Amino acid sequence: TSTRDNIVIHTSMFKQVFQCLCLFQSVWFHSVKAQNLENEYGILVVEETDGEKTESPDNDHLFCVVYYPSIKNISEKENSSKYPLSQILNLEDTNTCDDGDDLSGEGLDGKLGYINTNTSIANCSIAERAARLQEFKAAGLISDRILQKKFNASDFNITIEVLTLVERNAKERMMKFQKDSPDGYFYIYSTKGDDRSFDLSLVVILLMAVSTVILGSLWSGYAKQSLRMKKERENNMENRAEDPDCVQPQDGSGGQEEELSVQVSPLLVLFFVCCMCSMLVLLYFFFNQLVYVIMTMFCIASSLAMYSCLEPIVMASYQIPCLPVLRLPRCNLYLCVLQLELRQLLLLVASIGTAATWFVFRKADWSWVIQDLLGIMFSINMLKVLRLPSLKICTILLSALFFYDIFFVFITPLFMEGGKSVMVEVATGHSSDEQLPMVLRVPHLSTDPSRVCYVHTYSLLGFGDILVPGLLLSFAHSYDLLTGIKYKLYWIITTVAYILGLIATFISLFVMNSAQPALLYLVPFTLIPTILVAWIRGDLASMWEGDLKVDEEQDNDDDTDDDLDDAKDNLPNGQASTESAQIPDQDNLISTPDKNKLLEN
Repeated sequence: TSTRDNIVIHTSMFKQVFQCLCLFQSVWFHSVKAQNLENEYGILVVEETDGEKTESPDNDHLFCVVYYPSIKNISEKENSSKYPLSQILNLEDTNTCDDGDDLSGEGLDGKLGYINTNTSIANCSIAERAARLQEFKAAGLISDRILQKKFNASDFNITIEVLTLVERNAKERMMKFQKDSPDGYFYIYSTKGDDRSFDLSLVVILLMAVSTVILGSLWSGYAKQSLRMKKERENNMENRAEDPDCVQPQDGSGGQEEELSVQVSPLLVLFFVCCMCSMLVLLYFFFNQLVYVIMTMFCIASSLAMYSCLEPIVMASYQIPCLPVLRLPRCNLYLCVLQLELRQLLLLVASIGTAATWFVFRKADWSWVIQDLLGIMFSINMLKVLRLPSLKICTILLSALFFYDIFFVFITPLFMEGGKSVMVEVATGHSSDEQLPMVLRVPHLSTDPSRVCYVHTYSLLGFGDILVPGLLLSFAHSYDLLTGIKYKLYWIITTVAYILGLIATFISLFVMNSAQPALLYLVPFTLIPTILVAWIRGDLASMWEGDLKVDEEQDNDDDTDDDLDDAKDNLPNGQASTESAQIPDQDNLISTPDKNKLLEN
């Protein structure tokens, strides 16, 4: 088997992995709301000494609080409630429900009972627990998690503080403050009426998304144009034998079997969207099982993508004559056959090592950097590999995903249990401590004290919100190159439209303070201007058919050449030399009618 055949096998596997990963699209969202619509966020600040309040407390002294307005509101910052740390009473595993443990000997008078809300200990609502503690003259209740048990607020008359500290280590931190600072105190206040500050993480997300789409679409267009020109040269001349000593790229690009674009039909596009819907529903119901499958696929695909994106740098290094070339033995992996040079092997090991590092340390605070790096490489390579053939296919795909995004973000809460959005639940990982890696993520960079409620959450942008519009940008760039349009008109229009669409998404997110389906804005912003400009310029018909129209024109040209050759061959031998000059070539054949009109005039 030749090296080129091995690369073709590798390319086939490579594309299959990436096309499978296209099924898993996440949605852009900014903040994670409390799980119950009746809940609101607040801030708890610990002061270690009985003195003045710290003007700008750090994260170590801030706690994110969820309170329940239907039970009891908490004051704003100016009138915040203040309690000594010594007032906190750790009730540990005490059952505080009505049918629970006897609380008379717990010493609750004037204390804030810190309870464990594990349902294996007790199973009643937060309101029932607060009412019971109030009977024993407690000053308040602090729980370690949000209880999903429903309650009717009109059945209770609760006047004590009812709070939930949502961070996992909050109880441990509070008990440590109480031990180390017995004279300290804490105060709580609501952030409901505060003006929300702009989060700089949105700018970082915007820059990453735009840079990825620009690089990916440029690369895709140039790769398609280069492949088109190569195929034209091969049609006009005999293939030259490859230099056996030349190091070949292993990402499968540029091979003789590579197509200009992905051959898909409208029905296949719709089937693909149906598969996405099915997979999203499966993830919603079986998230804890499928999340590790997605992680494994992400590691494999991102490793291959990183190798593919960086291999051109390695290939360029072979132009430096002073660097030695060390070929390694051929490696048969059954799915593919690799014949690597040392530098290619080092790049492959580095790519696999980067993905493995992310998987091992994915829960570390800094893991978002590696995830974003892999995600950017993955998205760029997807845009380079998945080249759509026509504006018709782009329109069908973007329109179908437009309704897909709206349905799973806005419509599913109308009939799902608890009013949950399927898309948001899958993107945020339900109540699991795992999260799908198919997103770019950046920690919130706000300086407002309310940042503590988002310290373990991120601004997210799903890969689908990069890839779906990016496929249109890639097609627009390839069309600009094919037709020789100056200034890359269609590519610039779609790029500017994509940026404006993202900004519109961010604005709506900031105004509505809820999850927004990015494709709701990105699809109209990118697709409508492209179609309008193409219609005005008269390019809509050729763009709509895309590669199919180009292939038909090439076939017509080939048929014309064949007809001319047949005409020459059918002439008598004596007349062949004299009359062959009278048979026009293809260019003259096209221009003859115009010449006749000129003669008639």
